[in-house]
Parts: sequence; structure tokens; C-alpha cells
Amino acid sequence: MKKADHIICRRVCTVALLLSVMPAVSLLSSCSRGDDTEKLLGRLDSALEMHRSYDKYFKDRVDLMKRILEDNNDSLRRYSLAREIADEYMAYNLDSAVTYILECRQIAAGLDDRYRIIESDLALAYEYAMTGYHTEASELLGRYKEWNVPVELKRQYFYVCHVLAGEMMAYTNTVESYRDKITARDRYRYLSLSLTPENTYMWYRLKLEEYEENGDRDSMLVCASAMVGLSEENTRQYATATYFYQYSLDPDDPERIDWLVRSAIADVMCATKDYASLNDLACILFDRGDIDRAFRYLADYSIRDAIFFNGKLRPWQIAQIFPEIERAYQQKSDNQRKVMVIMMIVVSALAGILVLLLLFIFKRQQLLDETRMKLSQSYIKIEDQNRDLMNVNRKITALNSSLTEADKVKQEYIAQFLSILSENINTTRQYKNHVLKYIRRGATADLVSEIESLPPIDEDIDEFYKMFDSTFVNLYPDFIDRFNSLLQEGAGIYPRGDDILSPELRIFALVKMGITDSSRIASLLHYSANTIYNYRAKVRSKAKGSKEEFDKAVRSL
Repeated sequence: MKKADHIICRRVCTVALLLSVMPAVSLLSSCSRGDDTEKLLGRLDSALEMHRSYDKYFKDRVDLMKRILEDNNDSLRRYSLAREIADEYMAYNLDSAVTYILECRQIAAGLDDRYRIIESDLALAYEYAMTGYHTEASELLGRYKEWNVPVELKRQYFYVCHVLAGEMMAYTNTVESYRDKITARDRYRYLSLSLTPENTYMWYRLKLEEYEENGDRDSMLVCASAMVGLSEENTRQYATATYFYQYSLDPDDPERIDWLVRSAIADVMCATKDYASLNDLACILFDRGDIDRAFRYLADYSIRDAIFFNGKLRPWQIAQIFPEIERAYQQKSDNQRKVMVIMMIVVSALAGILVLLLLFIFKRQQLLDETRMKLSQSYIKIEDQNRDLMNVNRKITALNSSLTEADKVKQEYIAQFLSILSENINTTRQYKNHVLKYIRRGATADLVSEIESLPPIDEDIDEFYKMFDSTFVNLYPDFIDRFNSLLQEGAGIYPRGDDILSPELRIFALVKMGITDSSRIASLLHYSANTIYNYRAKVRSKAKGSKEEFDKAVRSL
């Protein structure tokens, strides 16, 4: 390709990249601005504490796939399942991943399926290349040439060759060998790109490497943003994408640590054991002075996971950085111990002084306690006297209130009584004069006739009831509601018709006034004593509390 064509193509690709990933870049910027680094580190610490739960979830899922594989007799289906299990183990355990890739190859060989045999070899070569087993990867790739690889597998073949060349660059001993590896890596990357659909995750990843080689950090960041935008959060792909995003940032950019933390969280949640993000994060934290966290990440997690994965590359990488961090951690621990010793000496001296002060204070306190005890006893006596006075005052107040109420009742009834008595005297006087008039005239027959025509006594009784009811309700307007509150739910007694009080209410109104004798109540209300007894018994049966205490409760209303 000519240089001018290459520049034009590059510009077109850059524009397409910008247009396709603008929403993702906007989202990432907003997220980055809103997240606090310490909160993210806290989330990572929480995820690391739960790593056993994530590992268990991973194992349960893979075990289920294994059971399905064991129960399946269809070779093609078994091949597909074995590939899926191998993919799961790719970043979890090298030996298990290799085991299931080899099982895939065995199934493919049994089917005499050349396509799947090559596909299995390429998968195994990729796993070897990524984990430091370069000789084994080279041997596998050496079985094939570009021309004898199926068209559908050429992109995978070129990509694995590209990965192997890139990984081997770090282990070359001569400049010439290094240049050969760079040339091979770039060639295979170009061939792989030519077969990779544009704007896909893999296409952006390969373009990012191309831009890195050209020193175009802005374009690298655009590609990394697109990779993040195409990845589901907290997946292995997301962990890789966020790692590349921080890698594309300027080395001094403070956002790098945030993206490394996101990548590390995704690794932990996916039960990934072959990772770089937590290792790089530990280095940055170490440079920032957070030695405890850096040491904990490497000693408690990275080293253990690298050994469990059983690859060559990661333990070697950790071995390059861990001794320095361990020395710094040990130095810090030693310094802390020295500070603790000094603090213990100071505290011991202060404790001695404090003991002397306490002895002095103790003697002074004894004198104060004696004085306080005497004062306290005086206060208790005064409080008891005040309490007695308050009780007496409350009783006097209650008594005054009762007397006031009783006085009010008496005044009301005396007024009514005097009014009725005066009216009866006037009526008697008038009736006496009227009778004398008839007797003097000798009209006794007319007198008898007039007396017989007088209204029945029941009307007088009704008038008496109205007068009594009206007077009582004026004195105790809430008597009916308070009386019904003493009865069971739904058993309330209310006036009927135009009556102000019902017979039952009228009887217990007299009880409220202190008239409890049934015969006396019967005499006042012109009922029979038996009727009064039945009414009272019927109402008492509906009482909420004790029937024996019911009259007492009514009197206290």
C-alpha cells in the first residue's frame, strides 16, 4: 500500500472510530468523573474478600457443563461442550484448559475432522503463547502453513501467530532476533486485521496495538473506549478492555488507577487467576505509598492465583516486583514496631504518673464522697417531703374538684327541686280553693266529674322523666358515651325515639348520683323493684370488666 493511501485509510478509520464510540466515550467520562478512587478500592477489597464465593460459582457452573458432557453421546455436541469448558478454564487453570482442548482434538480426530483438529491446535497454541510456553506454541503452529489452513481458520491462525511473536519479543537475546519478531508480529497483525470485521472488539484491539506502535495515544484511547463500550460489565472481556483503557492513558494520568481497579474487580468476579491488573495496581499503589495494600494484593492474592493457574509468565512477572514491595512492607512493619516500643515506654511513664495522681485523687474523692453522701441523704429527705406534699396537693385538688362538681349538682337539683316544690304548692293552693268553691255551692257531683276527667298520672310521670333527663344531661353531657365505654363492643345503650335517656340509662344516672338501692330507684322512677333489678342485671352482663365493680365504675364517670 502506498504511503498516501495508508494515511487516507488511517484518517477514514479514525473518523469511523470516533463516530462509533462517541456514546461510549461520553459514558466513560461521566463514570470516571463520578467515581471516587477510594470507593473503587473499597469495592475491590470487598470483592477480594468474597473471592471464594465467586470461585464456587465458577466451579458449580463448570461442573454442570462437565456433567452434561459426560451424559452426551453426540460427538459434535461433545466437541462443542469441551470447547466451552476449555474456554472457561483459559484464565482459571492452565492444566484444565489444556486437558479439555486435548479432549476436543481427540474428539475431532475420532471424527476425522481436519477443520476441528486445526481449530483445537490453534486454541492450544494460543493458550501456550499467552502463558509463557512459547516452545510448545511454536511447535504446534509449525505443523501448519498459511496455505494449508482452512479459510475459516486463517484469521485465528494469523492472530495466534501474531500473539506468539509479540510474546516472544520480550525474551529475545539479540537485536536481530527482536527485529524479526517485530516484523513477524506486524505482518500477522496486518493479515489478521484484513480478515477481521471492522468495529468489532477484536478489530479495535488489533488497531490499538497498531496505534501504539505509531505512538498515537489519542487513537489508542478511542479504540480502548470502543472495546469497553462493546463489553458487558464484570466479564473477562470487560476486564481486558478496561486494562487496555488504562494502558492507553498517559502514564501520569490519575484515572489509570480507577480503570485498573475496575479491571481487577471484573477479574475477581469472573474467578480469573491469570491476570495483570491487580499486579499493576499493586505497583502503582506501592509508588503512591500505600505499601500495606500493595503487599496484601500480591502476597494474599496475586502469588497464590499465579501458582494455582500454573503458567510460566505470571509468576516470573510477580517475582520481579514482589521482593521490593516485601522489603518496603517489612521496613514499614519494623518502623511501626519501633514506634510501638517507644509508645509503650512513654505510655508506661505516663501510667506511673497517672497512678500517683489517682492515689491523690482517690483520697480527695473519699472526702468528697462523704460530703456528697450527707448531701444526698438530705436531698432524699427533702425529695420525700416534696413528694408527700405533692401527693397531698393532688388529693386536695381532686377533692376540691369533686366537691365543686358535687356542689354544682346539688345547686342544679336544689334549683329544680325548689321550682317543682313551688309549682306544686301553687297548684295545691289553687286546687284547694277550687274544691272549696264546689263544696260551698254543694256541687259535689260536678267536683267528682271534674276529678274523673283529669289527665292520667302517666303524663305527669313522662313530664318528670323529661325534666330529670334534661337536667341530668345538662350536668353530664358526655354521660352516654362514657357509660357505653364500660360495655362490651356492640353492646352500647342509646336513647330510643324522642327520649333523652332510655330506662337503663336513667337507672344508672341515679347510680351515678349515688342512689344505688333498687327499691329507692324504683320509687323515684315509678318502676317496680323487680324491673329495676332486671334492668341492672341485664346491663351488668354486658360489662367489659368485673360485674361486681360495675356500679362503682359508673359512679366514677
